[in-house]
Amino acid sequence: MEEINNNKELDAFAKKYVKEIKMESPSKDFTASLMNKIVVEHQKSVFVSKELISKKGWFVIFLSVLAVVLIPFKSSEKSFINIPKLDFYFFDKIQIPNFLDNLKVSNTVFYAIFFFGLMFFAQVVFLKNHFNKRLD
Repeated sequence: MEEINNNKELDAFAKKYVKEIKMESPSKDFTASLMNKIVVEHQKSVFVSKELISKKGWFVIFLSVLAVVLIPFKSSEKSFINIPKLDFYFFDKIQIPNFLDNLKVSNTVFYAIFFFGLMFFAQVVFLKNHFNKRLD
């Protein structure tokens, strides 16, 4: 009850003083000046977008795709680089139980794991560069 009376008193007080305040009218060019200020504010906040993948990045992606497409079709036995054959005879002496002998992985799973690792590596490099630029 007391709170309602207090609210009524505040309401009456506010009405009394609002009536006493003179009404001000805006100047004739109020709208034009307001619109000019809005246009200036809008021009300040223009966001310049930046490409997500640079030209060097696109070049690397293009070369990677090209390599993935062309390397399997390489039919010549000649090579530009002569890699010596390595003999790992010492692996025959190590006896490892064949736990994974019956495990067979399909090509799809192998490719999925490979591309997951590739994308994980690319993301780590991208995020490292992003945070380095952000901290500078």
